[in-house]
Amino acid sequence: MELTNIDIASLKKQYLYELTDIYPQREIENIYLELVLEIKKWNKIDFLLHENIYLIESEVLFLKDALKKLKQNIPLQHIIGYVTFHDLKIKVTKDTLIPRPETEELVQLIYQNNRNKSKLDVLDIGTGSGCIVIALKLLLKNSNCYGIDISKKAIIIAKENARNNNADVVFCNKNVFKYSLSENSIDIIVSNPPYIPELDKKKMHLNVLNNEPHIALFVKDTNPLIFYEKIADIGLESLKKNGLIYLEIHEDYANDVVDLLKHKNYINCKIQKDFQGKNRFVVANRYE
Repeated sequence: MELTNIDIASLKKQYLYELTDIYPQREIENIYLELVLEIKKWNKIDFLLHENIYLIESEVLFLKDALKKLKQNIPLQHIIGYVTFHDLKIKVTKDTLIPRPETEELVQLIYQNNRNKSKLDVLDIGTGSGCIVIALKLLLKNSNCYGIDISKKAIIIAKENARNNNADVVFCNKNVFKYSLSENSIDIIVSNPPYIPELDKKKMHLNVLNNEPHIALFVKDTNPLIFYEKIADIGLESLKKNGLIYLEIHEDYANDVVDLLKHKNYINCKIQKDFQGKNRFVVANRYE
């Protein structure tokens, strides 16, 4: 196919044909839509109104190069360089997880529960791209927000994301298993830690396995709750009165995480479902 006289609809058909063995049709359509919106700086209404217009050569080259990368299992977010998270543009690389819609729900849950409070101290453990704590900093006014991660490269990306979104967040390169805080210093601990058992690798798509940091995804099959136990211990030493802990979890281990927290004397331990109806979050109080 030549690089002239190619309209948006025609190239969409090529995407559907060449990616059909990798992605479901709806996902291919969404990927193509996002790529066109990126190069055209359009919104979705523009796309619907102009689907039959011709692309210029540079746009065709970009979309064909993107198609080649998609066939190599490179994620859309790495092709365009960012993901939209809670209306924020968050840079992502191979050194950070790509934020999922479920994690946006976690941010919204925290906001809804705490929006009438002020001067909160918030800690994000395993911050990655910084998406959670940056969004919370902008939502929870006058909050003091902190993020830690074992990856130096992830912290660099998190700091860049904070600057780009005008969010005053303090990020530190720390190993959670060597981390401690002073007593009564934190109001909210939030974490989306590694929680996928290594046995589940065989079920996962190559665009995740080949492009996202395994250190942020996987835990040993023999101890899948290792991070939750450590995070709970940090909460025991650092959460203030009425302090809250918010955890994103593996749906298969929801009750186990609740039991772990109860065993450590957390109260009001609740499982929250995500938009797909899966057990996805656990919320608990240190004490009242």
